[in-house]
Amino acid sequence: MVTIRRAKPEDNRTIAMLWMEMISDHIDRDPRFEVNEDAEETYAEYARGMLDNPDTAVFLAEEEGESVGYVLALVLDNPPVFQLGRYGFVGEMVVTCKHRRGGIGRMLWDRARRWFKRKGVSVVQLNVSESNLEGKAFWKSVGFEDFLEVKWCELDREGET
Repeated sequence: MVTIRRAKPEDNRTIAMLWMEMISDHIDRDPRFEVNEDAEETYAEYARGMLDNPDTAVFLAEEEGESVGYVLALVLDNPPVFQLGRYGFVGEMVVTCKHRRGGIGRMLWDRARRWFKRKGVSVVQLNVSESNLEGKAFWKSVGFEDFLEVKWCELDREGET
């Protein structure tokens, strides 16, 4: 049975380990996701800091005592020129490879969605890698639609002036 719970500061290393699995998958798809040698340790410290922020929530999925995924949910502020002042943002969602396609992603998203609603958020955004076809299909299946498109330009390419 899978349970979803709010992460605690002492879960930071577990979150970092799960993040490393996700980022390794992203690096396999696109080398622009390459990380530093100390990325796992650095992310563990970053995760510890996130867990103290009242506008940030991390929900951890566990199955039989094993951590199998998490979702990072944030409430962010738009510049004051926009009618939509605050919005939700899914910073990351990870489900371990061997636990995918079993409903854990939907459970994590549902928990984050309820948290966003309690925070008074009516809109949620996220980024998904163009090469992550599974992720794109998942987010579409839970109601997300295309909004912005991120572009990439390397300024130091050979042959450019």
